[in-house]
Amino acid sequence: MISLSALEKIDPELYSYFEKEMEHQHSSLSFIPDENATSPLCASIMGSVLVNSAGRISYARSEDLEKLTLRRICELFGAPCANIRTLNIEAASRVVFQALTKRGDVVLSLDLRKKEHCNSENLVFRFVNYGISPKTRQLDYADIERKVKENHPHLVILSPVNYPFDIDYQRLSEITRAAGALLWVDISQTSGLIAAGVLQSPVPYSDIVTFTMQGAMQGPQCAVILSKSEHGGAINRAVNTSGHRGLLTAQLAALSARIHEMATPAYREYCKAVLENAVALERGLASAGIKLIGPQTQSHFVMVEMKDTALSARGAQEMLADCGVMVRSAQVMTSDPDVKYDSVRLSVLSATTRGVKAADLERAGKAIGRYLLSPDDERTRELSTVIASITATLPFFSKKWIPDGVELSQTFAPEQLRSKAE
Repeated sequence: MISLSALEKIDPELYSYFEKEMEHQHSSLSFIPDENATSPLCASIMGSVLVNSAGRISYARSEDLEKLTLRRICELFGAPCANIRTLNIEAASRVVFQALTKRGDVVLSLDLRKKEHCNSENLVFRFVNYGISPKTRQLDYADIERKVKENHPHLVILSPVNYPFDIDYQRLSEITRAAGALLWVDISQTSGLIAAGVLQSPVPYSDIVTFTMQGAMQGPQCAVILSKSEHGGAINRAVNTSGHRGLLTAQLAALSARIHEMATPAYREYCKAVLENAVALERGLASAGIKLIGPQTQSHFVMVEMKDTALSARGAQEMLADCGVMVRSAQVMTSDPDVKYDSVRLSVLSATTRGVKAADLERAGKAIGRYLLSPDDERTRELSTVIASITATLPFFSKKWIPDGVELSQTFAPEQLRSKAE
């Protein structure tokens, strides 16, 4: 991979773009759930000589690399079948619908997730919503069972992007199977934690499990479809008939390497630190008087209820960015169509990757909470100062989480920015 110092000499105009982006990433903290630094090993492979293989690698060698990657994914997640030929979760979702449903089927979906991916005349279904209980703010399995019996869905979808609590996948499986339905779980935001064994896996209980590799998983851009053996053929046929040819050689090799990295002790330690950091961030927010949706988080993110703050969720997303804090606004639906929560979602995945410790995240959470309650000049300066003090010496990717033998490139260790700051 070409160094940034070389790029500065070869193409100063393009280098200025890199410099501005590096300064932004270095001086801010991203709490966006699907943003995370790419593994240095993956980044190196995607910028390696393998980019020259497109169109020249033999089918046999390409097939061998894909088989290796599929084997690694199936072993990591304990899945009987996998498909890795879709480039994003939208495409993977359409493949699942095409393979397992027919036009007009009833689909029961948490917060109506995946409905947005049904954008063709062949993907027309009757979506029925289920959500968290307005009282407990957690999944009500008895209510889910009632809705399944009332609506007779062909497919039940769980995509818990706004649900940071334990999920009883076995109970969901029992409910869906009793009704003759299929269960599809999308774990794009928690897949890494599940692979590391720090969160329960839905794979043994689900017909289909999907997730992305970029962002939370720190890998190349692509989507993975895991399935039970009886659905593997249908998934593969749908992938082929919808024109998905698979990843480029460099992407495929980077994916294989990333899966291999995720089986290391360093990655498991990273995931354990993520859970500790999420609780610390939540503790800081609560100490500032912020109300959270539901009990203590059991995942990598927390959900802030914006009702009693001074800002809307959208406004908070925009104004926090000016203080170097990147968050994602969200509307959390419930089982009552008249009850919804305006919320901000904060994930510690990226901060943990950079090496931020629990004490600093608690401090950041308190400053963020105070700002949300009173976004005046004093709170703005306070929050900006806290973020600057935390990020001053942080790398983009902490060496602590890198397996032995992998060196950080200049891209992940911005000495130039540090020298400027000093």
